[in-house]
Amino acid sequence: LPEVSRSLVGNMLLRGVAQSGRRGLAARPVRVSARGLAAAAAAGQRILYRSTRGGQSDLTFSEAVLQGLGTDKGLLVPQAIPRFDAATLESWRGLPFHALAAEVMSLYLTDDDLSRSELEALTAASYGAQWRDEAVTPVTTLPGGMRLLELHHGPTFAFKDVALQFLGNLFELLLAKREAAGLSHTLTVAGATSGDTGSSAIHGLRGKRGVEVFMMYPEGRTSPTQELQMISVLDANIHNIALAGTFDDCQNIVKALFNDHAFRDSVGLAAVNSINWARILAQTVYYVHAYHEATSPGAALEGTQVSYSVPTGNFGDILAGWYAKQMGLPVRKLIVATNENDILHRFFQAGDYSQLGVRETLSPSMDIQISSNFERFLFHAGGDDAPALKSLMDGLEDTKRLTPPPSLLAACREEMDSERVDDAEVLATIADVHTASAGEHTLDPHSAIAVAGARRYLQRAPEEAGVPMVALACAHWAKFASAVGRAIGPEEAAKLEMPEPLASLHGKPTRVAPLPNDVSAVRQHIHATLAQAHESSDQEAVGA
Repeated sequence: LPEVSRSLVGNMLLRGVAQSGRRGLAARPVRVSARGLAAAAAAGQRILYRSTRGGQSDLTFSEAVLQGLGTDKGLLVPQAIPRFDAATLESWRGLPFHALAAEVMSLYLTDDDLSRSELEALTAASYGAQWRDEAVTPVTTLPGGMRLLELHHGPTFAFKDVALQFLGNLFELLLAKREAAGLSHTLTVAGATSGDTGSSAIHGLRGKRGVEVFMMYPEGRTSPTQELQMISVLDANIHNIALAGTFDDCQNIVKALFNDHAFRDSVGLAAVNSINWARILAQTVYYVHAYHEATSPGAALEGTQVSYSVPTGNFGDILAGWYAKQMGLPVRKLIVATNENDILHRFFQAGDYSQLGVRETLSPSMDIQISSNFERFLFHAGGDDAPALKSLMDGLEDTKRLTPPPSLLAACREEMDSERVDDAEVLATIADVHTASAGEHTLDPHSAIAVAGARRYLQRAPEEAGVPMVALACAHWAKFASAVGRAIGPEEAAKLEMPEPLASLHGKPTRVAPLPNDVSAVRQHIHATLAQAHESSDQEAVGA
């Protein structure tokens, strides 16, 4: 390794050692077999990436991660999906989460991308003491037998920590390697958030050398806790933007910035939203982990399948489950559980993918009408046909409606089903689970949608009752305390203890730039902020 890269990996390994020791795990990262690397190497195959719309192909892993979005507006996808067999899946059972992550991700990597030691250092640093449960994503059981995959034990109490802790460390390593090679080693991250991506990205990237972060969120459309988790972070490289619009407006501006190639190249634009492939890759790991937790040893060899109910807005989380299935995970059904912003439910049930106005609900992270990652799924379901996909997406951009051919709709329905859950059912589900579990399980609104969606699906398909069902709990109740209080009542709500550091957010100093819903205003703000940051950096260098 180049000296700087080797040093960074060493620091990550030391962080992983210290973190593992504090949690009572092994005193060093668990080194497991390079089975994934060997499988890819045996076929002589390095996984490369292409755009869903056909404008790019043969990108390396690092190029795909640093670029984020295709230059033709498409999303980057692997040109081949590696597979594991049932015996391999069983051999991973019982591994610590960071070791399992190294195994699963290694399927997509060769030494030309990341060495084994680099990958293990990344996963050890990403899944250590910053997690409040040593299992990282524990699986518990609800009254009635449904499993709950708890994804909210990370630094910001949301599922996106799983991917963004990894992505922050990955960016740091890739930039160090570029610096060692004499290449540009700075990034300007532009992100859009409906609430959780922002705080997870900020906590994953704060203080990272060579990275400036600009995070847009829809002003007044996140929970107060979600907003404070972002704007109370005052690190010099973190820049929050409160946009006068919806999440879809924020996301559209991010895409417009990426499609302005001159701007993109001049500032070194990078993505942290789930349009970035590395986020999807990291999220496949907890589907594998949940399978192990929901089944008995040897289950994969016997063909045992598991179903997953996923609260879905931008489609990245459930897409990770779909990729895990394509890799070999025995998945029976993936259930797209939506709130009242139900464009995805309308697609699966009626073939209607038409954009309506965004409705504010109790689950603001899902108040979305443009599901970016759905493009990746449509691309694969349509046989990886880039021209056909480009035609569909061009039509959607022009008319706000996507009309799938019958064959494409049928292919999508083969892979997934859907349910719609309104606010009334969200409140009822939170109350029911809280009461039935004697307060042991308190769901946030998004997690309640996963549970309610699974229940609805099983009512429609009672023959599926014998298949283990895993509902994804994507956020901690404390991020949505007001909605939870409405559901369980003031007496029960008073018994809940607000965890730190969420309890101390109020009263902290904050910094945020309110901006109009205008790409030119955002572009100008980024240019001015970067210029100021560079001036400060130059002054510090002179002073040193």
